[in-house]
Amino acid sequence: MTEYLVVNKKINLRKLQNITFLLLYSLFAFYFLVNGPGVFDEWSTSWTTTTIVYLVGVALFLGLQENLPGELEAPIDKSIVGFSLAFLSATFVFIVLYDLGWLFQDVTSMPLVKIPAYLVYQLVIVVASEEIIFRGVIFRYFFQFGLWPSIIVSSTFFALFHYAAYSGNLMSMGFAFLMGVLLSYCVYRWNIGVAIGLHYAWNAYVLGITALV
Repeated sequence: MTEYLVVNKKINLRKLQNITFLLLYSLFAFYFLVNGPGVFDEWSTSWTTTTIVYLVGVALFLGLQENLPGELEAPIDKSIVGFSLAFLSATFVFIVLYDLGWLFQDVTSMPLVKIPAYLVYQLVIVVASEEIIFRGVIFRYFFQFGLWPSIIVSSTFFALFHYAAYSGNLMSMGFAFLMGVLLSYCVYRWNIGVAIGLHYAWNAYVLGITALV
């Protein structure tokens, strides 16, 4: 009986942490949906439309939350640590790869005035939303059918989701698929915080936010 109460308490605590995280995410996203143009001069009007789409998508997919496998959940503190370590280490690796001339040679530093708006938009709206939908929900939902089916399905959806962004370029979509595989493995091996950190580091560097060039 005591063991049952301990387990049940841990489950309830984890649910509370997840709810807290999602509440904070929703508040931040909704705040910038309403106030983005007023807070940042560089806030694009198209971002407002994108924010609405992401918010609706996250809300719809989270309806599956109760049916997701619990073994892939991680405490919020571990996800925060995972995010921080993944973002910092990945950014360092990207800088080294650029200096070696192996990657990102067409990337240029973003003007400082634009960086705050892009940092917020990419993390709060784009990356967090995509990871919640594709790794936090789709990957975890299909995990009941096995690791590789869940990786393949979620990564395929992730690649198709970027069809418009890549103008239907198959090579770019193939890269998005491979990135989805890597991010899914990060969730399986560590936690979703690591996936968000890696995804955020990639987007930030490619856009020139963290590129030291």
